[in-house]
Amino acid sequence: MKKQKKLFLVYCIDTEGPLNESINATFERLEQIFGLKIEPKDSNLKLLQDQKLNIPNKKEVAKVLGKNLLLYNKNWKEIDSMLNEIMSQKYRNEYKDDRGLGLIYNWHCLDHVGYETNPRDRDLGYGRVFNHYLNKISEHNCKDKIHWHFHPIAFNKSAATSATSYSNSMYHLHQILLHRVIDHNWFPVVNRAGFHTIRQDSSLFMEQWIPFDYSNQAEFNITENQQRDLNEGRFGDWRRAPKEWKPYNPSHDDYQAPGQMNRFTTKCLNIGTRLRLLTDSEIEKAFELASEEGKAILSFTNHDFRDMRKDIEDIYPRIFKIAKKYKDIEVIHSDAIDAMQKYLYSSDEVDRNSLKMDYKLSERNSESDSIRLEIETLNGKVFGSQPYLAMKTLSGEYLNDNFDEFKSKKSWSYTFDTQTVHFSELESIKVAANDKYGNTEIIHVK
Repeated sequence: MKKQKKLFLVYCIDTEGPLNESINATFERLEQIFGLKIEPKDSNLKLLQDQKLNIPNKKEVAKVLGKNLLLYNKNWKEIDSMLNEIMSQKYRNEYKDDRGLGLIYNWHCLDHVGYETNPRDRDLGYGRVFNHYLNKISEHNCKDKIHWHFHPIAFNKSAATSATSYSNSMYHLHQILLHRVIDHNWFPVVNRAGFHTIRQDSSLFMEQWIPFDYSNQAEFNITENQQRDLNEGRFGDWRRAPKEWKPYNPSHDDYQAPGQMNRFTTKCLNIGTRLRLLTDSEIEKAFELASEEGKAILSFTNHDFRDMRKDIEDIYPRIFKIAKKYKDIEVIHSDAIDAMQKYLYSSDEVDRNSLKMDYKLSERNSESDSIRLEIETLNGKVFGSQPYLAMKTLSGEYLNDNFDEFKSKKSWSYTFDTQTVHFSELESIKVAANDKYGNTEIIHVK
Protein backbone atom coordinates (compact mmCIF):
# COMPACT_ATOMS: atom_id res chain seq x y z
CA MET A 1 0.00 0.00 0.00
CA LYS A 2 1.29 3.44 -0.93
CA LYS A 3 2.37 5.56 2.02
CA GLN A 4 0.45 8.85 2.16
CA LYS A 5 2.64 10.68 4.68
CA LYS A 6 5.93 12.18 3.48
CA LEU A 7 9.26 13.12 5.04
CA PHE A 8 11.51 14.97 2.59
CA LEU A 9 15.25 14.66 3.30
CA VAL A 10 17.17 17.70 2.04
CA TYR A 11 20.95 17.62 2.36
CA CYS A 12 22.35 21.14 1.92
CA ILE A 13 26.10 21.72 1.64
CA ASP A 14 27.67 25.13 2.20
CA THR A 15 29.97 24.74 -0.78
CA GLU A 16 33.06 26.91 -0.39
CA GLY A 17 35.93 24.94 -1.93
CA PRO A 18 39.31 24.25 -0.29
CA LEU A 19 40.31 25.63 3.10
CA ASN A 20 43.75 25.37 4.65
CA GLU A 21 44.26 26.32 8.31
CA SER A 22 47.88 26.19 9.46
CA ILE A 23 48.82 25.23 13.02
CA ASN A 24 49.63 28.91 13.69
CA ALA A 25 46.19 29.97 12.44
CA THR A 26 44.50 27.35 14.64
CA PHE A 27 46.22 28.72 17.74
CA GLU A 28 45.43 32.31 16.70
CA ARG A 29 41.78 31.30 16.56
CA LEU A 30 42.13 29.71 19.99
CA GLU A 31 43.45 32.99 21.38
CA GLN A 32 40.65 35.00 19.76
CA ILE A 33 37.95 32.80 21.31
CA PHE A 34 39.40 31.98 24.73
CA GLY A 35 42.23 34.48 25.28
CA LEU A 36 44.71 31.61 25.62
CA LYS A 37 48.28 32.19 24.45
CA ILE A 38 49.82 28.77 23.87
CA GLU A 39 52.79 27.86 21.71
CA PRO A 40 51.48 26.61 18.33
CA LYS A 41 52.85 23.11 17.92
CA ASP A 42 51.38 19.67 17.26
CA SER A 43 52.18 18.31 20.72
CA ASN A 44 50.26 21.15 22.39
CA LEU A 45 47.34 20.68 20.00
CA LYS A 46 47.09 17.00 20.99
CA LEU A 47 47.23 17.89 24.69
CA LEU A 48 44.41 20.39 24.20
CA GLN A 49 42.30 17.90 22.25
CA ASP A 50 42.82 15.29 24.98
CA GLN A 51 42.04 17.85 27.73
CA LYS A 52 45.44 17.27 29.36
CA LEU A 53 46.56 20.89 29.74
CA ASN A 54 45.64 22.67 32.97
CA ILE A 55 43.68 25.56 31.45
CA PRO A 56 40.24 27.10 32.02
CA ASN A 57 37.34 25.74 29.93
CA LYS A 58 39.42 22.80 28.69
CA LYS A 59 36.35 20.78 27.70
CA GLU A 60 35.03 23.66 25.58
CA VAL A 61 38.49 24.19 24.06
CA ALA A 62 38.71 20.51 23.12
CA LYS A 63 35.36 20.78 21.35
CA VAL A 64 36.51 23.77 19.28
CA LEU A 65 39.71 21.90 18.35
CA GLY A 66 37.96 18.58 17.63
CA LYS A 67 40.09 16.30 15.47
CA ASN A 68 37.41 15.87 12.83
CA LEU A 69 36.86 19.66 12.69
CA LEU A 70 40.50 20.25 11.76
CA LEU A 71 40.63 17.66 8.98
CA TYR A 72 40.25 20.17 6.17
CA ASN A 73 40.26 19.51 2.43
CA LYS A 74 43.17 21.85 1.72
CA ASN A 75 43.05 21.82 -2.10
CA TRP A 76 40.84 20.79 -5.01
CA LYS A 77 42.66 17.46 -5.33
CA GLU A 78 41.55 16.48 -1.82
CA ILE A 79 38.00 17.73 -2.42
CA ASP A 80 37.76 15.85 -5.72
CA SER A 81 38.98 12.65 -4.08
CA MET A 82 36.03 12.94 -1.68
CA LEU A 83 33.56 14.03 -4.36
CA ASN A 84 34.42 11.20 -6.73
CA GLU A 85 33.45 8.75 -4.03
CA ILE A 86 30.33 10.38 -2.55
CA MET A 87 28.95 11.45 -5.95
CA SER A 88 29.26 7.95 -7.42
CA GLN A 89 26.05 6.03 -7.96
CA LYS A 90 27.42 3.16 -5.92
CA TYR A 91 27.94 5.38 -2.86
CA ARG A 92 24.60 7.17 -3.23
CA ASN A 93 22.76 3.86 -3.45
CA GLU A 94 24.10 2.77 -0.08
CA TYR A 95 21.40 5.04 1.37
CA LYS A 96 18.35 4.53 -0.85
CA ASP A 97 15.07 6.13 0.14
CA ASP A 98 11.64 4.50 0.14
CA ARG A 99 11.38 5.07 -3.61
CA GLY A 100 14.66 3.23 -4.23
CA LEU A 101 16.54 6.42 -5.11
CA GLY A 102 20.03 7.29 -3.89
CA LEU A 103 21.36 10.42 -2.22
CA ILE A 104 20.76 13.89 -3.65
CA TYR A 105 23.10 16.76 -2.73
CA ASN A 106 22.25 20.47 -2.77
CA TRP A 107 25.45 22.43 -3.41
CA HIS A 108 25.12 26.01 -2.12
CA CYS A 109 28.07 27.51 -3.99
CA LEU A 110 30.02 30.53 -2.73
CA ASP A 111 32.13 33.01 -4.72
CA HIS A 112 35.13 34.33 -2.75
CA VAL A 113 35.39 37.92 -4.01
CA GLY A 114 36.07 41.35 -2.53
CA TYR A 115 38.91 40.23 -0.25
CA GLU A 116 42.35 41.77 0.19
CA THR A 117 43.89 38.99 2.31
CA ASN A 118 43.43 35.25 2.04
CA PRO A 119 45.06 33.51 5.04
CA ARG A 120 43.16 30.22 4.55
CA ASP A 121 44.05 29.77 0.86
CA ARG A 122 40.51 30.09 -0.45
CA ASP A 123 40.01 29.82 -4.23
CA LEU A 124 39.31 33.48 -5.02
CA GLY A 125 37.40 34.72 -8.05
CA TYR A 126 34.01 34.77 -9.73
CA GLY A 127 32.63 31.34 -10.47
CA ARG A 128 35.65 29.38 -9.22
CA VAL A 129 33.64 27.15 -6.87
CA PHE A 130 30.46 27.38 -8.95
CA ASN A 131 32.15 26.18 -12.15
CA HIS A 132 33.91 23.34 -10.37
CA TYR A 133 30.62 21.92 -9.13
CA LEU A 134 28.85 22.47 -12.43
CA ASN A 135 31.52 20.28 -13.99
CA LYS A 136 31.30 17.62 -11.26
CA ILE A 137 27.51 17.38 -11.57
CA SER A 138 27.85 17.01 -15.35
CA GLU A 139 30.64 14.45 -14.94
CA HIS A 140 28.52 12.27 -12.64
CA ASN A 141 25.27 12.85 -14.58
CA CYS A 142 23.31 13.21 -11.34
CA LYS A 143 20.24 15.00 -9.98
CA ASP A 144 22.18 17.34 -7.68
CA LYS A 145 21.35 21.07 -7.80
CA ILE A 146 23.39 24.23 -7.28
CA HIS A 147 21.93 26.90 -5.00
CA TRP A 148 22.85 30.24 -3.41
CA HIS A 149 25.33 30.92 -0.59
CA PHE A 150 26.94 34.29 0.17
CA HIS A 151 29.46 35.48 2.77
CA PRO A 152 29.16 39.18 3.60
CA ILE A 153 32.56 40.90 3.56
CA ALA A 154 34.11 42.01 6.86
CA PHE A 155 35.64 45.46 7.45
CA ASN A 156 39.17 44.01 7.34
CA LYS A 157 38.43 42.40 3.94
CA SER A 158 39.94 39.09 5.04
CA ALA A 159 38.56 35.89 3.52
CA ALA A 160 38.94 34.30 6.97
CA THR A 161 36.72 36.78 8.83
CA SER A 162 32.97 36.44 9.34
CA ALA A 163 30.49 39.28 8.80
CA THR A 164 26.72 39.79 8.66
CA SER A 165 25.98 42.84 6.51
CA TYR A 166 24.59 42.52 3.00
CA SER A 167 24.39 46.31 2.86
CA ASN A 168 28.16 46.66 3.31
CA SER A 169 28.74 44.03 0.62
CA MET A 170 26.14 45.06 -1.94
CA TYR A 171 28.52 45.76 -4.85
CA HIS A 172 30.13 42.32 -4.70
CA LEU A 173 26.79 40.65 -4.01
CA HIS A 174 25.37 42.03 -7.27
CA GLN A 175 28.56 41.28 -9.18
CA ILE A 176 28.31 37.62 -8.22
CA LEU A 177 24.66 37.51 -9.29
CA LEU A 178 25.45 39.29 -12.56
CA HIS A 179 28.22 36.87 -13.45
CA ARG A 180 25.94 33.91 -12.80
CA VAL A 181 23.04 35.31 -14.83
CA ILE A 182 25.16 36.53 -17.75
CA ASP A 183 27.82 33.82 -17.85
CA HIS A 184 25.80 30.76 -16.80
CA ASN A 185 22.13 31.60 -17.37
CA TRP A 186 21.56 30.84 -13.68
CA PHE A 187 19.49 32.66 -11.04
CA PRO A 188 19.12 31.64 -7.36
CA VAL A 189 15.95 30.02 -6.06
CA VAL A 190 17.17 28.68 -2.70
CA ASN A 191 19.30 30.44 -0.07
CA ARG A 192 21.51 28.99 2.65
CA ALA A 193 22.67 31.88 4.83
CA GLY A 194 26.38 32.53 5.07
CA PHE A 195 27.54 31.96 8.67
CA HIS A 196 23.93 30.75 9.24
CA THR A 197 23.08 34.44 9.64
CA ILE A 198 20.09 36.45 8.45
CA ARG A 199 19.73 40.11 9.37
CA GLN A 200 17.19 42.68 8.22
CA ASP A 201 19.16 43.73 5.13
CA SER A 202 19.63 40.16 3.87
CA SER A 203 15.99 39.40 4.70
CA LEU A 204 14.79 42.26 2.51
CA PHE A 205 17.22 41.33 -0.28
CA MET A 206 15.90 37.79 -0.44
CA GLU A 207 12.33 39.05 -0.40
CA GLN A 208 13.03 40.72 -3.75
CA TRP A 209 14.49 37.71 -5.53
CA ILE A 210 14.70 34.37 -3.67
CA PRO A 211 11.51 32.46 -2.71
CA PHE A 212 13.02 29.63 -0.59
CA ASP A 213 15.43 29.77 2.34
CA TYR A 214 17.00 26.88 4.30
CA SER A 215 18.55 28.89 7.13
CA ASN A 216 16.38 28.52 10.24
CA GLN A 217 18.45 26.86 12.99
CA ALA A 218 15.98 26.96 15.86
CA GLU A 219 16.45 24.06 18.27
CA PHE A 220 14.03 22.37 20.62
CA ASN A 221 16.92 22.30 23.12
CA ILE A 222 19.18 25.33 22.58
CA THR A 223 22.90 24.46 22.57
CA GLU A 224 24.58 27.55 21.14
CA ASN A 225 25.27 29.08 24.56
CA GLN A 226 27.84 26.33 25.06
CA GLN A 227 30.04 28.14 22.50
CA ARG A 228 31.34 31.46 23.79
CA ASP A 229 32.29 32.84 20.35
CA LEU A 230 28.80 32.12 18.99
CA ASN A 231 26.44 32.57 21.93
CA GLU A 232 23.78 35.24 22.53
CA GLY A 233 22.93 35.37 18.83
CA ARG A 234 26.42 36.44 17.69
CA PHE A 235 26.00 34.50 14.44
CA GLY A 236 22.89 32.74 13.26
CA ASP A 237 20.43 34.02 15.84
CA TRP A 238 17.40 31.71 15.53
CA ARG A 239 16.45 31.41 19.20
CA ARG A 240 12.95 32.85 18.68
CA ALA A 241 12.18 31.17 15.35
CA PRO A 242 9.68 28.31 14.89
CA LYS A 243 11.20 24.99 15.95
CA GLU A 244 9.00 22.71 13.87
CA TRP A 245 10.35 20.99 10.76
CA LYS A 246 8.25 22.96 8.29
CA PRO A 247 8.41 26.23 6.32
CA TYR A 248 7.05 29.56 7.52
CA ASN A 249 6.65 33.06 6.06
CA PRO A 250 8.81 35.52 8.04
CA SER A 251 7.60 38.84 9.40
CA HIS A 252 8.70 42.00 7.60
CA ASP A 253 10.17 43.40 10.84
CA ASP A 254 11.50 40.16 12.32
CA TYR A 255 12.83 37.31 10.19
CA GLN A 256 12.44 34.92 13.16
CA ALA A 257 8.73 35.57 13.63
CA PRO A 258 5.99 34.18 11.33
CA GLY A 259 4.44 37.01 9.32
CA GLN A 260 3.36 38.27 5.93
CA MET A 261 6.52 38.12 3.78
CA ASN A 262 6.27 36.09 0.59
CA ARG A 263 9.31 33.83 0.84
CA PHE A 264 9.38 30.62 2.86
CA THR A 265 12.07 29.86 5.42
CA THR A 266 12.55 26.33 6.71
CA LYS A 267 14.66 24.61 9.32
CA CYS A 268 18.15 23.23 8.58
CA LEU A 269 20.45 22.03 11.37
CA ASN A 270 24.17 21.22 11.28
CA ILE A 271 26.06 17.96 11.01
CA GLY A 272 29.79 17.50 11.58
CA THR A 273 30.39 20.68 13.56
CA ARG A 274 30.15 21.91 17.17
CA LEU A 275 26.75 23.51 17.60
CA ARG A 276 23.08 23.35 16.51
CA LEU A 277 23.52 19.70 15.62
CA LEU A 278 20.94 17.36 14.13
CA THR A 279 20.41 15.07 17.11
CA ASP A 280 18.27 11.92 17.25
CA SER A 281 15.78 13.93 19.26
CA GLU A 282 15.46 16.50 16.45
CA ILE A 283 15.10 13.72 13.85
CA GLU A 284 12.34 12.20 15.96
CA LYS A 285 10.54 15.57 16.03
CA ALA A 286 10.53 15.65 12.22
CA PHE A 287 8.98 12.18 12.02
CA GLU A 288 6.43 13.09 14.68
CA LEU A 289 5.40 16.16 12.66
CA ALA A 290 5.09 14.12 9.47
CA SER A 291 2.98 11.59 11.38
CA GLU A 292 0.69 14.30 12.76
CA GLU A 293 0.40 16.60 9.72
CA GLY A 294 1.19 14.22 6.86
CA LYS A 295 4.43 15.92 5.79
CA ALA A 296 7.67 17.50 7.02
CA ILE A 297 11.05 18.64 5.65
CA LEU A 298 14.11 17.29 7.48
CA SER A 299 17.10 19.33 6.30
CA PHE A 300 20.72 19.41 7.43
CA THR A 301 23.97 21.05 6.34
CA ASN A 302 27.74 20.85 6.50
CA HIS A 303 30.74 22.02 4.42
CA ASP A 304 32.64 20.58 1.48
CA PHE A 305 35.98 21.62 2.99
CA ARG A 306 35.55 18.86 5.58
CA ASP A 307 35.35 15.13 4.92
CA MET A 308 31.64 14.73 4.24
CA ARG A 309 31.88 10.94 4.25
CA LYS A 310 32.09 10.87 8.04
CA ASP A 311 28.91 12.90 8.36
CA ILE A 312 26.99 11.00 5.67
CA GLU A 313 27.88 7.66 7.20
CA ASP A 314 26.71 8.92 10.58
CA ILE A 315 23.50 10.79 9.81
CA TYR A 316 21.69 8.58 7.27
CA PRO A 317 21.86 5.35 9.32
CA ARG A 318 20.46 7.31 12.28
CA ILE A 319 17.61 8.69 10.19
CA PHE A 320 16.71 5.32 8.67
CA LYS A 321 16.89 3.62 12.07
CA ILE A 322 14.32 6.05 13.47
CA ALA A 323 12.24 5.71 10.28
CA LYS A 324 11.60 2.03 11.09
CA LYS A 325 9.28 3.14 13.89
CA TYR A 326 7.12 5.11 11.44
CA LYS A 327 5.87 2.55 8.94
CA ASP A 328 3.30 4.91 7.40
CA ILE A 329 5.83 7.65 6.47
CA GLU A 330 7.57 7.63 3.09
CA VAL A 331 11.15 8.95 3.34
CA ILE A 332 12.18 10.78 0.15
CA HIS A 333 15.59 12.13 -0.91
CA SER A 334 14.86 15.60 -2.35
CA ASP A 335 16.51 18.57 -3.88
CA ALA A 336 15.75 21.79 -2.00
CA ILE A 337 13.34 23.18 -4.61
CA ASP A 338 11.36 20.00 -5.06
CA ALA A 339 10.89 19.53 -1.30
CA MET A 340 9.43 23.04 -0.92
CA GLN A 341 7.21 22.62 -3.96
CA LYS A 342 5.88 19.26 -2.82
CA TYR A 343 5.34 20.50 0.74
CA LEU A 344 3.61 23.77 -0.17
CA TYR A 345 1.78 23.20 -3.46
CA SER A 346 0.21 20.65 -5.75
CA SER A 347 2.14 19.64 -8.88
CA ASP A 348 -0.68 20.94 -11.05
CA GLU A 349 -0.54 24.37 -9.38
CA VAL A 350 3.24 24.61 -9.87
CA ASP A 351 3.03 23.70 -13.57
CA ARG A 352 -0.13 25.66 -14.41
CA ASN A 353 1.18 28.92 -12.94
CA SER A 354 4.78 28.59 -14.07
CA LEU A 355 6.32 31.97 -14.87
CA LYS A 356 6.67 33.00 -18.51
CA MET A 357 7.93 36.39 -19.69
CA ASP A 358 8.64 38.04 -23.02
CA TYR A 359 10.24 41.28 -24.17
CA LYS A 360 10.17 43.83 -26.96
CA LEU A 361 12.51 46.62 -27.98
CA SER A 362 11.46 49.94 -29.45
CA GLU A 363 13.33 53.02 -30.60
CA ARG A 364 12.37 56.06 -28.56
CA ASN A 365 14.68 58.62 -30.18
CA SER A 366 16.94 57.69 -33.08
CA GLU A 367 18.92 60.92 -32.79
CA SER A 368 19.96 60.27 -29.19
CA ASP A 369 20.26 56.46 -29.54
CA SER A 370 17.46 55.97 -27.01
CA ILE A 371 16.09 52.40 -26.87
CA ARG A 372 13.24 51.17 -24.67
CA LEU A 373 13.07 47.59 -23.35
CA GLU A 374 9.68 46.31 -22.19
CA ILE A 375 9.23 43.12 -20.17
CA GLU A 376 5.80 41.54 -19.99
CA THR A 377 4.53 38.64 -17.86
CA LEU A 378 2.68 36.17 -20.07
CA ASN A 379 1.89 33.62 -17.38
CA GLY A 380 2.22 33.41 -13.63
CA LYS A 381 3.66 36.14 -11.40
CA VAL A 382 7.15 37.37 -10.66
CA PHE A 383 8.35 36.72 -7.10
CA GLY A 384 9.28 40.05 -5.52
CA SER A 385 8.63 43.47 -6.98
CA GLN A 386 10.35 43.15 -10.36
CA PRO A 387 12.68 40.97 -12.46
CA TYR A 388 16.46 41.21 -12.20
CA LEU A 389 18.16 43.18 -14.99
CA ALA A 390 21.69 42.00 -15.86
CA MET A 391 23.92 43.71 -18.42
CA LYS A 392 27.46 43.26 -19.67
CA THR A 393 29.22 45.97 -21.66
CA LEU A 394 31.55 45.46 -24.60
CA SER A 395 34.40 46.50 -22.30
CA GLY A 396 33.57 43.66 -19.89
CA GLU A 397 31.78 45.62 -17.14
CA TYR A 398 28.81 43.90 -15.42
CA LEU A 399 25.88 46.20 -14.58
CA ASN A 400 22.56 45.95 -12.76
CA ASP A 401 19.79 48.55 -12.58
CA ASN A 402 16.14 48.95 -11.59
CA PHE A 403 13.27 48.69 -14.03
CA ASP A 404 10.58 51.33 -14.27
CA GLU A 405 7.31 49.73 -13.22
CA PHE A 406 4.93 49.92 -16.14
CA LYS A 407 1.99 47.89 -14.85
CA SER A 408 2.05 46.54 -11.31
CA LYS A 409 3.46 42.99 -11.15
CA LYS A 410 2.78 42.51 -14.86
CA SER A 411 5.17 44.61 -16.95
CA TRP A 412 8.27 46.78 -16.62
CA SER A 413 10.41 48.98 -18.84
CA TYR A 414 14.00 50.20 -19.05
CA THR A 415 15.49 52.93 -21.21
CA PHE A 416 19.00 52.69 -22.66
CA ASP A 417 20.32 56.22 -23.29
CA THR A 418 22.75 58.85 -22.02
CA GLN A 419 21.22 58.65 -18.52
CA THR A 420 21.94 54.91 -18.22
CA VAL A 421 24.05 53.09 -20.82
CA HIS A 422 23.74 53.15 -24.60
CA PHE A 423 22.31 50.00 -26.13
CA SER A 424 25.16 49.92 -28.66
CA GLU A 425 27.69 49.64 -25.80
CA LEU A 426 26.27 46.36 -24.51
CA GLU A 427 27.48 42.85 -25.27
CA SER A 428 24.72 41.03 -23.36
CA ILE A 429 21.38 41.76 -21.67
CA LYS A 430 19.48 39.19 -19.63
CA VAL A 431 16.37 39.46 -17.46
CA ALA A 432 15.88 36.89 -14.69
CA ALA A 433 13.06 36.16 -12.25
CA ASN A 434 11.54 33.40 -10.16
CA ASP A 435 7.93 32.80 -9.26
CA LYS A 436 6.77 31.85 -5.78
CA TYR A 437 6.77 28.16 -6.77
CA GLY A 438 10.51 28.15 -7.47
CA ASN A 439 10.25 28.20 -11.28
CA THR A 440 12.92 30.34 -12.96
CA GLU A 441 12.62 32.32 -16.19
CA ILE A 442 15.65 33.96 -17.84
CA ILE A 443 15.24 36.01 -21.02
CA HIS A 444 18.19 36.75 -23.28
CA VAL A 445 17.54 40.05 -25.03
CA LYS A 446 19.02 39.66 -28.51
